[in-house]
Amino acid sequence: MKKLLNISLKRFTLFAAILLICSIPVYYYIIRKLWAYELGEHNIVLTSEAAKEDSFLIILSITSLTLLFFILQLVGFVLINLRVSRILWKPFYDSIEKIRNFDLTKQESIDFNSTEVLEFTELNQSLDKLFLGNRSAYVQQKEFAENASHELQTPLAIIQSKIDILLQNKDLTDLQYQLLDEMQSALSRVSRINKNLLLLSKIENNQFLEVEALDISALLKEKITVFDNFIQEKGIQVQASIEPEILLHANDSLLIIIFNNLFTNAIRYTPRNGKLIIELSKNQLRFSNSGDVSLNRSHVFQRFGKSSDHSPGAGLGLSLVNQICKRYNWVLDYSFVNNFHLFTITF
Repeated sequence: MKKLLNISLKRFTLFAAILLICSIPVYYYIIRKLWAYELGEHNIVLTSEAAKEDSFLIILSITSLTLLFFILQLVGFVLINLRVSRILWKPFYDSIEKIRNFDLTKQESIDFNSTEVLEFTELNQSLDKLFLGNRSAYVQQKEFAENASHELQTPLAIIQSKIDILLQNKDLTDLQYQLLDEMQSALSRVSRINKNLLLLSKIENNQFLEVEALDISALLKEKITVFDNFIQEKGIQVQASIEPEILLHANDSLLIIIFNNLFTNAIRYTPRNGKLIIELSKNQLRFSNSGDVSLNRSHVFQRFGKSSDHSPGAGLGLSLVNQICKRYNWVLDYSFVNNFHLFTITF
C-alpha cells in the first residue's frame, strides 16, 4: 500500500527529471546558436580552435549554472510541498487514527478535530453520522438481546419442569419418551444459549468488576479433575504441562468461564481416543487438541459463527472467551498446526 502524497511526489519528481534530461540538448543548442549570432553581430573573428574552446566553456558554464538553479528550485519545491501537504493532510490522518482506535463495545464517541479544509469537514460530518447510526443500532440490538434473554428465563424454566414431570410418567410409550427426551435436549441447548447471552451482556456492561490475584495453576489442575469423567468417556489422552503458582489478576467467575469453555470446546471437538495438550506458563495458556480440519479463523470467535463446513456453529462459548480476553487486554489466538487445534491466550 502506498500513500497518496508519496505517489504524487514520485510522479512529479519523475516528470521533472525527464523534462530536465530532454531539455539539456535543446538548451545547449539554443545557447550555441546565440553565441554564434553574437560573434557575428559584433564582427568578432576567432580562430577555429579559440572559437571552439571559448564557446564550449561559456555554453557549459551557462548550462551548468542554469541546471544547478533548476535542481535547487526543484528540491526546494519538493520540500515545501511535503511540508505543506503534511499540514493539509494532518486532519485526515488524525481522523484515520481515531477511527482505528474506535471500539463500538465501549460506546465511546469520536470527536473529530475541526479543519478549514472543506473536503475533510464534509468527511468528518459523514463519519459522525455513520458512527452515530452504528452506536444506536448496537445499543438497540444489545438491549433487545438482554431483554429477550431475561424474559425467556421464566417460560423456559416452566417448560423444563413440565417436561421433567412428563418424563416421570410410567404410562409413556417408547415413542413418547423418545420425543420428550429430544425436546428436553433441545430445550437444554436453548437454556444454555439464553444464559450465555445474559452473561455476555453482563460482561459488556462491566458487571464483573471484582479483581483479585488468582492461582490459575491450582484452578487449572482442579478443572482437569472436574472434567476427568468426560475425558475418560471419550478416551482422550491428556498431557498437562502447568508451571506452579502462576498468579493472575482477574475476576474469579470470568476465569472459570474461560476454563470451562476451553475444556468443553476441546473435549467436544477432539475425536475419540484423541489427544489434548494443556500448557501454562507465566505469560501464556495453550489448549491443543487433535483434529482433522482447520477451523475458519474469521468465524471461530464470532457468536454462533460456523467454524467449518464439517461442524455446526460454535455457539457462544468461544465468543465468551474472546469477550473476557478483550476485557483484560489478553490476546486470544487460534491456529491449526500438524493436525492440532491451538487456542492460545497471552496474558
